[in-house]
Amino acid sequence: MTEIDNERIRRAITGFFGYVMFSHAWQGNEPSFGDVNTAKTMWNLSDKPLNNKLRNFCEETRRLGYNWAWSDTCCIDKSTSSVLNQSLTSMYKWYANSAATLVFLAGVAHLSKPGDLTGSLWMTRAWTLQELLSPRVIFFYDSEWKPYLGNIVPNHKESPEIMQELAHAIKIPRGTIVSFSPDDLGVHEKLRLASTRNATVEEDAAYSLIGIFKSNIRPHYGEGSDAIGHLLEEIVARTGEVTVLA
Repeated sequence: MTEIDNERIRRAITGFFGYVMFSHAWQGNEPSFGDVNTAKTMWNLSDKPLNNKLRNFCEETRRLGYNWAWSDTCCIDKSTSSVLNQSLTSMYKWYANSAATLVFLAGVAHLSKPGDLTGSLWMTRAWTLQELLSPRVIFFYDSEWKPYLGNIVPNHKESPEIMQELAHAIKIPRGTIVSFSPDDLGVHEKLRLASTRNATVEEDAAYSLIGIFKSNIRPHYGEGSDAIGHLLEEIVARTGEVTVLA
């Protein structure tokens, strides 16, 4: 009887089912769940720039050797509140468990130069904070889908140049960005990082921090500024740090 090689099986399964997450700044009329569902496949979508952005992401995923790709634009059925809420509360975990996260910097021209990343629109968005911190493997691409700074290392979190640029910009240690855990930073430091980001939807200022704070608040669009109040209320109840209310 042949002994089962569990490690070999695990590697094969992990390799096949490893998925890649997309991180980007929304640019307007992105292809939706309904658009892709109607077209049956994103390859059938019309030849518009934002549809091509999605196609380029999938092509790069395939080039890297992965079979599965996920984008918030078209992989969440936003018409179903239960699906939307579950997605929002699971997003941090999905990025953290991804085989890789691909970051598209639409406003960074080719050839990119140092400083373009931290000066990009992507660095100002609320949701992209967790999309930077939670993945273990991340790749940054300029507007032509070429590696940022021409850096072709297997993981941009292993690039001292790119990580130092980010660490200098957001003022946390480089190692914290590379191997972030929600327990690595205190409440005030997390809120400082969040305060540098903007959300196009008011509630997202709170919902984008659910994973970073290991929060249990439930998303409910329509509550407006109460969302951040509920998050702070939970933080105070759990940590006793009432100064966050200031």
